[in-house]
Amino acid sequence: MAGYKERLTADLDRWIAAGHVSADRREAILTSVPDARRLDAASALAWVGAILLGVAVIAFIAANWDGLSRLARFSSLLALFLVCAGAGAWAAHAGRQALSNGLVTLAALVFAGAIGLTGQIFDIAGDPRAALLMAGAAASALALAGRSSGAAIAALAFLALGDGQTLGWFRQDTFAMPWTVIAAPIAGFLALRWRAAPLAHAAALAIIFSFVWFAARFEAQTGVSLLFLSVWLGALAAAARWFRAQGRDYSSVFYGWFAWAALAFFALSNVDGPNTVFGANPIAHRAVWLALSVGAIALGRLDRHALVTAAGVVSLIGAIAVLLMDWGLNLTVAAGVFLVCAVAALIVGFSLRRRAKT
Repeated sequence: MAGYKERLTADLDRWIAAGHVSADRREAILTSVPDARRLDAASALAWVGAILLGVAVIAFIAANWDGLSRLARFSSLLALFLVCAGAGAWAAHAGRQALSNGLVTLAALVFAGAIGLTGQIFDIAGDPRAALLMAGAAASALALAGRSSGAAIAALAFLALGDGQTLGWFRQDTFAMPWTVIAAPIAGFLALRWRAAPLAHAAALAIIFSFVWFAARFEAQTGVSLLFLSVWLGALAAAARWFRAQGRDYSSVFYGWFAWAALAFFALSNVDGPNTVFGANPIAHRAVWLALSVGAIALGRLDRHALVTAAGVVSLIGAIAVLLMDWGLNLTVAAGVFLVCAVAALIVGFSLRRRAKT
């Protein structure tokens, strides 16, 4: 996906050709926009090397686990964590951000593993959810202290796994507020602040997980709840699109994922049949579904956002397939309908392409 500066470069060339912007202003405008930070080969190798070094140390400890005393086991885990955290702090002080990111991430993973191993060493029985949430809290602290996007991703993973322990579908016997609801928006803010694409993807998925968590808690009026959450996700996609228009790096990641989730939640909002806002007749739901899919395709093409366009295409195919099943058509007839639609789309596409060349 092209970054903001790449899109701006293409726009400037088009505006200059149209006479809207003078050619001598091109370099000044592009210079005022900072380049998106990219991970070069050396930094990537350093990051991978740090992770592999930690894995090698952990494997060595595991190979000699039975031969170590309890004190030696605990000391080795503590030493490994302190070495990773200390080395990450040194790398950050030396300006080696990629190496620091990898080491702090490794420290977060070591701490998570140490929680379970410490319980095994001292025969302490614990709650798996509490252990995962504790690991998530420690990874969050390390991420904030070391500005580590990797540790922040690990924190989101641990918190989501911990919240998933209470994710009983349509079970309302217990209710524990998911910590992911709090951590995911903070991670999204940090992703934009740190300009970290992987963290942006993880934060977007964590926010969607939070919506799934809440959808799973409502047994009555499930379709209405899914429709309500779909509207909220659509609003978040619109907000992310606005931030993208303002040139905020990686806000397009949230735009794409929220568009996918909004369409998916709307597609599932008719699962209750008569209990949905569309009533017992699903035709209204299918008509709105088709309209939203076509709108997503048009919007994705307008914004030149491949992920939004793909979401609209997949949603449109799903809507047509479900509509054919509603009409009771067999697979042979459905295949013929899709074939006709595909041929029509190819003919229109080729004709538009030839017209654009002439």
